[in-house]
Amino acid sequence: MTVLDEMNRLFEEMRHAMSESHFDVGYGRSIPVRTEIDGDGYVVHADLPGFETSEIDLRFDDGVLTIEALHEGSDDGEAWSRSVHEQLRLPGDVDEADIEATYRNGVLEIRLPAEDAAEKISHRIEIE
Repeated sequence: MTVLDEMNRLFEEMRHAMSESHFDVGYGRSIPVRTEIDGDGYVVHADLPGFETSEIDLRFDDGVLTIEALHEGSDDGEAWSRSVHEQLRLPGDVDEADIEATYRNGVLEIRLPAEDAAEKISHRIEIE
C-alpha cells in the first residue's frame, strides 16, 4: 500500500467517524466533499451549487476545517432557506497563513499547504 493509499484510507475513516457524530438535525445537510493530498499539502473540494460566495463561511481552527453555507429566498411570498455544514479534521500541521480558497461553478476548492514536516519533526543531528 502506498502512502497516498494509506492517507486516502485515513481520510475515509475520519469522514465516516465524523459523519456519525456530526450534528446535522435542524442545522443543514452535509456537503459532498473530496479530500486529496498533493505535493504541497491538502486539497478539499466541496460541492456547493446554488450558493453565492458571500453565503459561504469558511473557517480553520485547531486542525479543523469548517464549511457552512446559508442561502435564503422566497417564492410566491413564502420564505425558504437552505443550509449545509461540514467539518474535517486534517491529519497534520497546516500553514494557516497560506490557506487559499476559490469558488467556481458551484465547487469550493480549498488549498491547505502543509507546514514543512521535515523542519518540525526531524532534523539531522551531527555526532561528534
